[in-house]
Amino acid sequence: MKGTLFTLVLIAVVLIVIIILIFYLKSIVGSFLEKYFGTRDLKEAIEKSEIENENTPKSLSSMETLATEAIKRDFPDLNINELKSMAENTILNYLRAIDKKDVEDLKNYSESIKTMALARIEDLGDKRVKYDDINIHKTVINRYEKSKGIASLYTASAIEYYYSDGKSIRKKIQDRFLVEIIYVIDPTTVDLDKKLLGLNCPNCGAPITTLGEKYCRYCNTGIKDLVKRSWVINNIKNY
Repeated sequence: MKGTLFTLVLIAVVLIVIIILIFYLKSIVGSFLEKYFGTRDLKEAIEKSEIENENTPKSLSSMETLATEAIKRDFPDLNINELKSMAENTILNYLRAIDKKDVEDLKNYSESIKTMALARIEDLGDKRVKYDDINIHKTVINRYEKSKGIASLYTASAIEYYYSDGKSIRKKIQDRFLVEIIYVIDPTTVDLDKKLLGLNCPNCGAPITTLGEKYCRYCNTGIKDLVKRSWVINNIKNY
């Protein structure tokens, strides 16, 4: 009898402790939610967090000041804003290519960019996706490097767009892209298998596929100087 009573009392004490802990934890969670989300309701806090994520641009890692100083030393007449615009247009054309399932808009870009777009299109299969109301919040210089005859400038862009795939609801997405832009200082030192350019012959418009081409294969126009003095988009990725 005494043993049973002791067991019941012990169970009651444990239950009371559990209840106290639950209320204590609930109070802590409620205070946290109220402090950071303005509500003590978990569901409402989650909804507010999702809305905030949809409307808050992605953060960008920038070396704008240091990179700009180095770039200006190497290329005093370079307009960095023009390179940023090139990067932003690349992002737009890349998303449009996936949207349309057609890489025609990427014909003047490197093979690596077209390959990435084609891989994404292949992954989609029969599914159609839509990128609407694309807005680029900001583009910064992420870093600048020079090695083996090539100067590489990387831009980072924070963008937003509305995404839908025909089945899910249209949703606002915050995203960011890293774009590599290269300048060929010395074509003789470049690995031709890795750097395929997105340039076109200034005379006939035919694509220039490698740095080793000194003359257009279609009209025989000299293109070596064009390759050496051009900044071209070489790669893109979202991260």
